[in-house]
Amino acid sequence: MKIKIGVFLIIVSIVISLYTFVKFKINQNNYEVAVNNKLLNNDYYAIIEIPKINLKREIYEIKNINNNVDSNILVHKNSIFPGKAKSNVILAAHSGNGKNAYFKNLYKLKTNDTIYLYFNSFKYEYEIQEIEYQNKTGSLYIKEGFDNMITLITCTYNNQNTQTIYYGKLKNIENIVKK
Repeated sequence: MKIKIGVFLIIVSIVISLYTFVKFKINQNNYEVAVNNKLLNNDYYAIIEIPKINLKREIYEIKNINNNVDSNILVHKNSIFPGKAKSNVILAAHSGNGKNAYFKNLYKLKTNDTIYLYFNSFKYEYEIQEIEYQNKTGSLYIKEGFDNMITLITCTYNNQNTQTIYYGKLKNIENIVKK
């Protein structure tokens, strides 16, 4: 009798574990399909989308080897992702003509343009509030004036001496996981 109860409990544990895994996997796939209409590398952490310049690109967690400005969009180590107080997602990428110049068209953005960040089953909509230029000195001074924001950094278009910083304020949050 004790053996039957032990076997029964083991089977129940396995079934519950599989159910949880399958349920998570289904939700994860719904999220990926909803975001990009295709399955992407499972290592990515979030996705940035800027419709005005036709940019949609995955970004990687700070400690991930793919979080590198030479091959992707870099998430700065001081970033605070949405869901925490005073979030500020700080992203940097190359401009120019190279194949990894993901921010090459940021110069086309103006105030009130929209940036989307897909993170943890939510679509965060930001509106550009300010565009600032700073001299290249090896250091940047990032404003922190909004409650929840996104900050994009790249070299200034047609100017080798400055960098451009785009500040976006959170305007809307949408749950994108289908239940």
